[in-house]
Parts: sequence; structure tokens; C-alpha cells
Amino acid sequence: PLTGAERLDTLRIFSDRLTVDDTGMLLLDGIQADRLLTLFGSPLVVTTEGTLLANLDRLRQAFASSWPGAVQVLYAIKSNNSLALRHLLSRAGAGGDCFGEAELSATLDSGADPTHVALNGSDKSCALVARAVAAGVMINIDGEDEIDFVQRACQDTDMRARVNLRLKVLPEKLGPFMSGSSLKHGAGIASVRHAKWGFTPAAAAPLLDRLLALPEVDMLGFSCHIGHLSNEPAAFAAIAESFGQAVRGLARETGFRPRILDLGGGWAREREPEQGDREMCVVPIEAQAEAACEALLQSLGDLADPDEGRCPELWIEPGRYISGNAQVILASVGAIKADAGFRWAHVDASTNDLQRVETGGFRYHILPASRMHDPCDTTQEIVGGTCFRSVLGAARTLPALERGDFVAILDTGMYAEVFANQFNGVPRPAAVLIGPDQSVDLIRERETVADIYRQHRLPDRLTEVPKEHSHV
Repeated sequence: PLTGAERLDTLRIFSDRLTVDDTGMLLLDGIQADRLLTLFGSPLVVTTEGTLLANLDRLRQAFASSWPGAVQVLYAIKSNNSLALRHLLSRAGAGGDCFGEAELSATLDSGADPTHVALNGSDKSCALVARAVAAGVMINIDGEDEIDFVQRACQDTDMRARVNLRLKVLPEKLGPFMSGSSLKHGAGIASVRHAKWGFTPAAAAPLLDRLLALPEVDMLGFSCHIGHLSNEPAAFAAIAESFGQAVRGLARETGFRPRILDLGGGWAREREPEQGDREMCVVPIEAQAEAACEALLQSLGDLADPDEGRCPELWIEPGRYISGNAQVILASVGAIKADAGFRWAHVDASTNDLQRVETGGFRYHILPASRMHDPCDTTQEIVGGTCFRSVLGAARTLPALERGDFVAILDTGMYAEVFANQFNGVPRPAAVLIGPDQSVDLIRERETVADIYRQHRLPDRLTEVPKEHSHV
């Protein structure tokens, strides 16, 4: 059987900063896992700055190499809303994809360039639209009444709104590639049709005419986002081709030439918990970018003629690709139980911290962080301590874990902290950031039991001691 260190070698991707010392302890960007847990407690979310920025840089270069015009990367903060990560990405020049007031505030407050920030959502309030207009961010129109809100905001502020129109594309070629979580919403392309976002080209045409007629609106282009449904380049090409065809059809109908095209997110990572029990299917981001950009260019025709200097700016909205492997959860082993043909190793993390195990079928790789040189020769269930089954890893082959050992759960940087809950009254873990020169900073405080009930309120009548209990 492989040791933990050997297994890590089979899993390693380009931006990981995970190594092993002579004692068998996992190192995160050169810092021992046990040292981090001693300093900050367990369980612990550990972010590696170098990994985060390497992911952003590779993604940016991949699309810049495949698209003949300008490219903007808009970080989707929904994947991980850590303010420290958002500030790091803003300093590195990333724009932002935002849903709602909180995400917009965090993105703008982090220093992101407002002209490279997109406000998404199919139920934007009038107040939120007004704030977006005032800030100068792009509003991806996804509801008819948003146009009224935009007009009102422009009249109130004497400002001009920057607008895209979100399209719903239904590429039949995408059907064979749809799997995993998409099946929860319907089979094949029917799930995209059923989703609430975007306008079909037929529905978009009159809205486009209306927007083009408004002097207070700077109509810039179109957006499209289907999300993470596959890691096959042909799937991204199918989306891009259908998007380009829709844009070209609207151009023929209205004469409008877009200056910005937003392809959205969903870009696949090289190691993905989303793949469930399947083996790693490494699809470089360069292959995805090349397939999508080539298909989009061909379908746009003369709307994107690089030789004539006509090429819309391309926007993408990645989240998981940037943040996914930038975080690891370290956890400590507690009770060990063997019975009925099973061996359970309890850890102090749980599916409270990794909800996508329950809701998305994610399968996280788990390493024996304190015993990386030991053979992985014992099958066991890695479970949390809540009163649900809380199976973090079923039938995992690791060294025979004992109380006091440590484990590391990889790829927890996307849709983990933002989905985390307090079931059973369990406080959520602290988070730290490993920066340059092995600096370590606390970026999220560990919750306490008092934090769990901080927002609760009791009516006065429930705080009074009933007379029948006054003798107690």
C-alpha cells in the first residue's frame, strides 16, 4: 500500500504547496500541520496565499493566450467570501462577480476596480441597482423590471449605467456532458431550461431594443453562465458556441455590436471533489480556454474580427478554480470505534464544515497529516461527531488512525466556509492565512458557543420564573 506521502504525490497539482518532513508530518507551505494546530486550535482552515495567486495567474494567462482581445478575470466571491482572500485577489488585479448587497460591498471595499465588477442575480432590488449604478459596476440585467430600476437610479444620480444583458442559451451539444449535481435539477439540457437565469434570444431582443433606446444606459454587451457541469473542453465549447450564435443573431436583428462578452464561470479544476468517486480527470485550464475561445470566435463571425481591430473584451467569472485548493482543513482524531465489520475514526471537523458532501456528492481527498510515512493499509470511515452520520470519507484506506492523530482534508477552498453551519451547536472553525516567508495570520476567529446564540432573543415573559417553579 502507498504511504500518505506517496498518495500525495499521485494527487499533486501545479499550485499545491504541500510537502512532508522527515517525521511524516504534513507541511503546508513549509509549516508543520501540528504547529498550526497547536497555535490556533483544531479544527482549522488553512489558506495558502501562494496557491491562491498561482491559480489566478494561470487562469489569466490561459485566456489571454486564447482570446485576441482584452481579458478580465472576475473572482466569484460566492465560492469563498473570506475578506482576506478577496483583498489579496483585488491587489492582484482581479475584478469581481457579485450576488447581492453583501458580496458587492465586500468586493468594492476590497479595492476591486468597479469597472471590472459585475452584479448578477435574477431578483435585484431597486436599492441594490441604485448602488451599482452609483458605484459604476456592470449590471447584468436578468429581470425586466431591473430596466426600470436602472432608469430611476440614473435619473436620481445623473449618472449613466453600465449594462449587460444576461442570455439563456440551450446548447443541445451540452447534453451528453451534463452529470453530477446538474442531475438534481433535471436531466440533460432540460435543467438549463428550467433554471431561473437569463433570457432566450427571442425574449432578449425586445429588452435589448429598449435598453439601446435609453440615453442613460451604456449598453456594453451580454453575459452567459451555465455553471460547472463538466470538465470536458467540448462542453465549454458547446456553451461558448451557443452564446456566440445568440449574440450574432441579436446583432443581425438590432444592429448592436457588443463591446463586452461575459462567459461566466464553472471552469474545471485539475483535482475536483465534485467528481465524486471517479478517478482524477486532469483537464488543464489551457485546454478549456482554447476550446471555449475558439468556439466563441467562430460563432461570432465578423463581430470579433481581430484583423479589423474588432474583438469584444472577454470576461470570465471563476470562483472554485481560484480558491479550491488554496484551503485545507486540518482536523484532530478523537474516538476510534470498531464493530459490525467497520472501523470509525472520529475527527473534530464534520459535514457542518463540508456541506457539499451531503448536498453535492463531493468526495474530498483525506491525508493522514501526522503519519504521512506510514502505509495506508486500514479501511475506515472518517466521521464527524454530530448526531447525523456526518461521513467525511467513506471506506478510506489510511494508516490505522488513533486518538491524537491529525488529518488534512484537501480542496476545501470552495463552497465550504460559505455553506458551513452550526448544527448540534458546534462552533465553526478558525481560519488562518500562510503568507510570504511563512508568516501566519488569523483571518477568521473561531466561533464560541456564545456566538451561536448571539442573535437569539427571548421575550420577557420567557425569562420570568413560573410561580410553580419558584421553589426550585
